[in-house]
Amino acid sequence: MPASQQDFLTSEQGRASRTAIEHRPERLSSRRAEIDLALAAVADGRGAFVWSGEPGMGASTTLELVHEALHETQGPRQPLVLRVAQSVGAQRSGGAVRSIVSQLAQATGRHVPDRLVRPLDVADPEYGYLPEVGAVALAEYLEESVPDRTVVLLADDLHLVDEISRAVIVGLVAQRRASLVLLATSVPGGFERPLPYPVEVRELAPLGPAEALHLLLVEERLSVAPHVAARLSTHLAGNAAAISQTARTLSTEQLAGTAILPDPLPPVPAVRRLLGERLGELAPDERRALLVAAVAVVERTDILLAASGLSIEEVLDGPLSGYLSLVSGRFAFTDPRVRSLVHGEARLADKTAAHLRLATVHTAVDEQDIATWHTALATLAGDAALVPGLVSLAQRLLDRGDVVWAHEVAREAASQATGTERGEAYVLAGTAALQSGHVHDAADWLRRAARCEGAVSAAQILGPLVVALTHVQGQVPDDVIAPYLALADTDDACTCCVDRDGNPREAAGSCEIGDVVRGLTSAATLHAERGDGVAAAQAFDAAKRLARRCTQGVGGLEITRSWLANYGVGERGGGPCTPGSALTAEQEAYSQVSRAISLADEDALDVAGQALASAVANLAPVHSGGRWFDTPAGAVTPYVEAHLRLAQVLVHFWSGNITRARRELEEAAFRLPVGLPFAGTGVAVARRLDMAVHGSVGTLATALEETCSCPTSRPVRLGLLVDRAIGASFARHHTQAATLLELAAETDRRDCAHMLHLPGMDDVEAWVLAGRPDAAERALARRRVEAKDLSPANRVATLARAEIALARPEDAVVLRDAVASAGRGIASPFEHGRTELCLGRALTRWGDLPAAHEHLLSAVELLTQSGARAWARQAHEELTRVLALLDDGLATPDARLAPDVHAGPGTPGGAGVRTGATSSGLGRPRLAARESDVSDDALDELRGRWSDELTERELDVALLVVQGGSNREAADQLYLSVRTVEVHLGRVFRKLGVRSRVELAVLAHRVGR
Repeated sequence: MPASQQDFLTSEQGRASRTAIEHRPERLSSRRAEIDLALAAVADGRGAFVWSGEPGMGASTTLELVHEALHETQGPRQPLVLRVAQSVGAQRSGGAVRSIVSQLAQATGRHVPDRLVRPLDVADPEYGYLPEVGAVALAEYLEESVPDRTVVLLADDLHLVDEISRAVIVGLVAQRRASLVLLATSVPGGFERPLPYPVEVRELAPLGPAEALHLLLVEERLSVAPHVAARLSTHLAGNAAAISQTARTLSTEQLAGTAILPDPLPPVPAVRRLLGERLGELAPDERRALLVAAVAVVERTDILLAASGLSIEEVLDGPLSGYLSLVSGRFAFTDPRVRSLVHGEARLADKTAAHLRLATVHTAVDEQDIATWHTALATLAGDAALVPGLVSLAQRLLDRGDVVWAHEVAREAASQATGTERGEAYVLAGTAALQSGHVHDAADWLRRAARCEGAVSAAQILGPLVVALTHVQGQVPDDVIAPYLALADTDDACTCCVDRDGNPREAAGSCEIGDVVRGLTSAATLHAERGDGVAAAQAFDAAKRLARRCTQGVGGLEITRSWLANYGVGERGGGPCTPGSALTAEQEAYSQVSRAISLADEDALDVAGQALASAVANLAPVHSGGRWFDTPAGAVTPYVEAHLRLAQVLVHFWSGNITRARRELEEAAFRLPVGLPFAGTGVAVARRLDMAVHGSVGTLATALEETCSCPTSRPVRLGLLVDRAIGASFARHHTQAATLLELAAETDRRDCAHMLHLPGMDDVEAWVLAGRPDAAERALARRRVEAKDLSPANRVATLARAEIALARPEDAVVLRDAVASAGRGIASPFEHGRTELCLGRALTRWGDLPAAHEHLLSAVELLTQSGARAWARQAHEELTRVLALLDDGLATPDARLAPDVHAGPGTPGGAGVRTGATSSGLGRPRLAARESDVSDDALDELRGRWSDELTERELDVALLVVQGGSNREAADQLYLSVRTVEVHLGRVFRKLGVRSRVELAVLAHRVGR
């Protein structure tokens, strides 16, 4: 490795050793909009805002953040901040006004004038003035003391300020005489009467999933998975204090989403403070009814009423109506925190009694499985007779996709079971935890099952154990599968399928050979996803040899074959199974994922997207309930659905629809463990999409990265290097960018299985921009070899950009034609835009500025269309550079296209448009020659070409826009209003089939060639 790269690696290792906090986004407030509003009011010197929210919603924190921001304000007129004191005595004490006067005198050194002493002494018991008089006096004192500064009154809990002081302060604001801003907080309903204008009460909305993630990751400095933050937000009603306090009671694994959260969540001080007093006022039978509702696993009103002993009238007309909502025969807590508090503060004896009542009711309505669950929870000493029913119930829930509840039931069965039944319960608990994405729990329970000698077959748990250990340890546990690889080399028949004499047995239960085959195929796919093609092929070959011994048949081999082929391991064979085959919901989902990736490799992206959309509609849960049997029968589990959703995101990314890819990734990440599928590819995709849009990594991607269970996997590790190279390139550090890409290429061994393609950055052009054509030539040779792993369209685009970067000026015409031809075959506007950007840069280096201008315009438009705003900004910077050179007179004589970069809504940036329109020729609208390089002949040709499609006035507008004129310039030239010009221009766009001024200019240039 060159010395320069060694030096770079040394610095990179030092940088990697820093704490994770340094890599997080800048600390920003979740209430940024409110803070900006307050700062704008202070800048204007007028305004009054009262932030209202229940305790813990962050109103006081918002006020303190505003205070911090005011201290950081720079300028000659620093605002004077005064605190409004709360009342500590009688409600009419006037202490708050006295405190304001005291702070003002101390800050300014100006004592209260004698004439104002009496009106301002509102704390005097003999005070005989109306509050309005005190407000007028305080306004005069402010005007005399700080005539050239804005006074900011900060009142935390304004509703607790004494009544007369509050009246004086509100009256002061209403007068609007002094330069004064009131910023305050209050609880909902804190005032007996509405506050008068201009005081604005602003309700602080509960934190949504994204804001809860920001709160925990950025402000609380906790590593938390997005779907965990979303659950905390939902179950704690978006209360910031409750979310923060609850998160700090959870383990690292629970925050990362790899261990199951407690249900209900533990009550924390913020919840007790908010609800404890109200719940304490309930009668014993009402609290008992709430506890029954809290431990129930079905939300049927008839069950609740029967178990609580209350009538529906007592629930609807009594205090419980504020806590429970009864609709269509179902009940629900109006506030999910009530369930947490009721359950957390109930005594064990009360919980036991509630479970017994529910067990009795469910038995009476012949729901024995649910009755068994409640009976088990009411049994303190354990009862082995309940275990078969619990195991059966856990399996039923698992088959339906209710994996979290399946885990809870199996865990309860394990606590009551002995011997063989305990091992079976361990397996169910581990399998259910794995399918919910809680891989640490899964590994723990499956290890317990493996230690139950004689109770569980090692082959039975091989598949889920291999998957769980891979996610927990970051690599496939080859030591676990090694004995089964050796088993494939023997010729022993399957004893589950044939007897000692070689006669076939009747199928009875699970076949151990089948279990081993499923375990080996799991290991094969996991190896392929992590780049070890040799180990993947070895495991799959062993699975095929073993499958031939099993006369019962082993399904899923074709799915595995197709899955491996997507990573370049083996041949595609007959392809994956299609819908309608005898597949389980899980197998059908994986089949469609594999099929979609295979179709994308053939550039059939529309068909791939349709296949995944159909699979999601048929297999993904339509209702994610918190109770039993809320999901449709046969729905896929969260672990499987995460594969489906991430495959959808990849297809959108490959299609160049970055906006939709980011939106769907965010929706999935707040519900599902998207960091697990494809060896952490979800992390790499989230980072890459952020880089394409913002040029930096956002909160969601950071959260996925910090909670990733496989941070050293190949997609995550190499993706990080490419992302940093993109960031370096955007900052014009081209040598650093090229070195990072070179490092990624050297790390990625050629004998590896190839990764799923993520559009990133071209190393050939990076070396060219760094001034290293020799390194670029080596990168091109490598790129020609690696391009075979790409889809045809991506292969063409990648090699075209590489050839363009290294081409000579005399090849310009040929390359432009080649790029035009390639562009017609590139469906992705992102890939097409990057290709146009590469060609525009090359033409700029060669000095062909008019041609560079055209291609850079196309790059801006295409990249903006794809949603890749950060890339569009790079293209626009190159375009601005070319425009500057053209303005300096460096354009070649045949330059034709006007330097217009006003691309309409969504196009980043834009250079100023020239002014001063005139006319030339036969009344033809014409910009001054110094302002437009479009020749008269070109304008005549455009007029002739477009005259059949456009009216005379529309044609005049179109020609002025083509020359670079703004709407205002066109209006002045044609003696029209700007609005009329806009109408004409919209008609021009529709008739000519373009969507922006850029596309109109490009079309004009092509027509005028």
